[in-house]
Amino acid sequence: MLIADGGGGGSFADVMNLGAIQGVTAETQKLVDAAKGGGFKITPEGVKPIRDALTELVNGLADVQYKSYLLDQNPQLGDHPYGHTVAKHDSTAAGKATQVLEQLKQVAKQADEALARAAGLYKEAENQAFSALQTKQA
Repeated sequence: MLIADGGGGGSFADVMNLGAIQGVTAETQKLVDAAKGGGFKITPEGVKPIRDALTELVNGLADVQYKSYLLDQNPQLGDHPYGHTVAKHDSTAAGKATQVLEQLKQVAKQADEALARAAGLYKEAENQAFSALQTKQA
């Protein structure tokens, strides 16, 4: 969990680091690739709480994105050079926040995809094993 005062081991500045988000995205893609290749399997029941949490995360991020529309507005800080400079800075920061929220949402969706594939592979292997037992017993 992220806490603004740094008590959670991270800060908003850490989350805003696009390089870190890109690293997480790359690692999540490895998870998806491993699941696609049959590199890991998990029971549908075992993965359900994780997938539920990921769905909740995606929905929560979508809510934050929807509510953050005010960040996309240029603040009215006066018609003087300093006001324009600060407004531009605020607008740039808001754009980064929106970008990070979208990337986090995509990472959560990728992780969910990997887990869904792994659960599907498990179910498929289970069905094949059951069919093999049925054939041997017949």
